[in-house]
Amino acid sequence: MNKKSLALFGAIFMAPLLGACASETDVNEEVEPAVAEENQIQEEPVKSDTEQKDNNVGTFLNPYLAEDLNADVKVIYTNTNPGLKHEFSEDVVINIDEYQIVHVSNMNESSKSNFDEEDEGYVLTYKMTLVNDSDEDVYYAGGVSLLSDDGTEYIIPRQHLVDREQWLKDDSNDNFSQYSKGATYTGMNAHSMTKAQFDKLSSPTLKIDAFFLEDDVSKRIGEDAIFQIPFNDEGVEKAAVSSQLYQDKMTTDNIADKEVFFEETDMNETKEIDGVKITLNGVQYADLTPTEAYKDSFSDFGENGVVALTAKVTIENGSDTPFDKFFIDRKLIIDGNRGTMFNQGMLEPSFSGTVNPGDKDEFLTVFLFRKDEFAIFNEFEFHLGPLKDSEANLLFKEKTVTFDLPVEK
Repeated sequence: MNKKSLALFGAIFMAPLLGACASETDVNEEVEPAVAEENQIQEEPVKSDTEQKDNNVGTFLNPYLAEDLNADVKVIYTNTNPGLKHEFSEDVVINIDEYQIVHVSNMNESSKSNFDEEDEGYVLTYKMTLVNDSDEDVYYAGGVSLLSDDGTEYIIPRQHLVDREQWLKDDSNDNFSQYSKGATYTGMNAHSMTKAQFDKLSSPTLKIDAFFLEDDVSKRIGEDAIFQIPFNDEGVEKAAVSSQLYQDKMTTDNIADKEVFFEETDMNETKEIDGVKITLNGVQYADLTPTEAYKDSFSDFGENGVVALTAKVTIENGSDTPFDKFFIDRKLIIDGNRGTMFNQGMLEPSFSGTVNPGDKDEFLTVFLFRKDEFAIFNEFEFHLGPLKDSEANLLFKEKTVTFDLPVEK
């Protein structure tokens, strides 16, 4: 590589958050589109007295709020059919059945602690259904987070704002984290927010931690569930666009907004390493606009903008040899001998664990470019492999596969 090329790639590799390194990866299921059907706007508030609550019980997803806070509660937004589903495995699935946002005012003084001691605030309540059709009990530590659109704030979960009888739980077990095999469970959770927080939200990101086996958090089932929860019509449109994107961390962790300018998502080209089938499903090229929380992390990419290349790959282990997800090498060879780029592991789902014989997994790989430099590149060769075991020992005679990627400026 000549000195000019070294300078170009030096800028790319120096980004503090995004330093080019071997991938730290793990695949999230793709998030299904949020459906805006049956969104309802309610204008009349419900008072905190018992008679008024009873008269409006059919309107409010979480009528317990008015009683618990001794407050006036008005529905702002309801989605009774969000179409949000995540498969931790084929047999362990969670759905967001319905969610609702309410405005809270005229509350007890002690209730203001939920809203940073302010006189008013908002509460998001969502109803979930967990289906455990597996032949093992599963466990869930209750980990959940709601991240603002701009990536700057986590909206605090407030499960106590839901009647305990309405929590997601298995009453047949003494262990609150345990959910019996072959059963279905429904329950609710809530998040509170101040007016200032609510006013900035359009389509925040809800993450529900992966379930696990044998009451051992290291034995995860699949990956975290990640949903976008539209708060208004603008959010519905945003979520619909986001659902069409490959779900790398730029999207799922609200690191940057992506505007795709070229994609081929049905390439489905397959190559093989001694029985391991590797399929390039597709690629997306997007212009990035970093969110407020991450602007400084992209500062080394210059004033002209950043381009992201995300490639989606499926790997099916038809061999007799297990290999480690974390140690799957991926790199991009540019214009034959112009330079080599390594994948941005911190922007990819966190791949970990073993790909055993018979397993099939999806992987996302991210490469970043300065926009002005991307314009001069013509050919990309995507190299995957060699594969390694959990001790990083090379397998399959150090073989790799190479895919020619389409390039569109």
